[in-house]
Amino acid sequence: MAPADFLALSTVVLVAALTPGPAVTAIVARAITDGLRPAMAINAGVVTGDLLFLMLAVAGMAAAARSMGDLFEVLRVAGAAYLVWQGLAYWRTRPRSTPAIGRSETHERHFWRNYAAGLLLMFGHVQAMLFYAALLPGFVDLSTMGAVDLLLLVVMLIVVIGGVNTGYALLASRARGFFADERAQVALRRAAGTLMFAAAALVVSR
Repeated sequence: MAPADFLALSTVVLVAALTPGPAVTAIVARAITDGLRPAMAINAGVVTGDLLFLMLAVAGMAAAARSMGDLFEVLRVAGAAYLVWQGLAYWRTRPRSTPAIGRSETHERHFWRNYAAGLLLMFGHVQAMLFYAALLPGFVDLSTMGAVDLLLLVVMLIVVIGGVNTGYALLASRARGFFADERAQVALRRAAGTLMFAAAALVVSR
């Protein structure tokens, strides 16, 4: 892959990542309510989903997204339903402190739950696969693509998409410090719940 093509492709992916969508909305909502670590777990799931879509596009399987439309529709609805459920949870629960006992086990369990949420969210976003399928041929000769080219694409996606989402998560988690009292925390959770509803609407509308 020519350096100029790689740079151009990276720029397009960066612009797409900077554009807020369901994944960014979910990451921001989790960061402002639960902090950076849960948001980063969702980010990891989102990046994994993007990498899977990249692999499918490179393998020439983007047509599977069209031929298995019913399956992807079910996954999309499932992802939207999860976001609605999470939004309702934010609206209905009050902030509470987490006990120190069993903290590492709780973090580990919550990591995988949030990671799965991010992955499920991407599985419902079939347009991401079509995005890569449409984008790659303009910058990469897939017929002569080698292992080094694929490795460069994987690293680029991790850095660009993971980095942008991390930036959103950091900004959102920093905002938590401005809300110290319980009433402010309740308002913050309700705002996050509303963001989850918005993310669900974005998933369904695409």
